[in-house]
Amino acid sequence: MKVITNLTAKEHMSFDVAIVADEAPNHDVKILRIKRLSTEQLFTDVKEVMIEHLNETYILRITKQNKLILTK
Repeated sequence: MKVITNLTAKEHMSFDVAIVADEAPNHDVKILRIKRLSTEQLFTDVKEVMIEHLNETYILRITKQNKLILTK
């Protein structure tokens, strides 16, 4: 899917709205509500967080170069 436009919500809201469509012509356009979290909200005073998904644990970490890496 290709994001056509991204409408950022007000600062006090925790989601954005994106209008997306398939790359192929004549496909429906969908309006999605996408939850937005800042890294400050996720990490607070740590450099790694554990994420549980389908009984699997993933580690999301901030590198020394301030990049995000997700590992299983």
